[in-house]
Amino acid sequence: MKIYLAVLKKDIDLEEFKRNLKEKKIKFLDHYKSVAIVKLQSEKKISEQDFEKFCESIEEEKDNLTI
Repeated sequence: MKIYLAVLKKDIDLEEFKRNLKEKKIKFLDHYKSVAIVKLQSEKKISEQDFEKFCESIEEEKDNLTI
């Protein structure tokens, strides 16, 4: 399973987005409201084209985050 982080567009209906994810068999893991980011899990590769209506960008989570 791969984890993805997606930046949501403004004024997105989160429930509609969750229904769309469920149809595509993508698991909604978390929503970071203050930065408008959601965490998703999927067996298949997710691309930005799959969610143009809902997301500004989608990227696979990487373990290279440093502070």
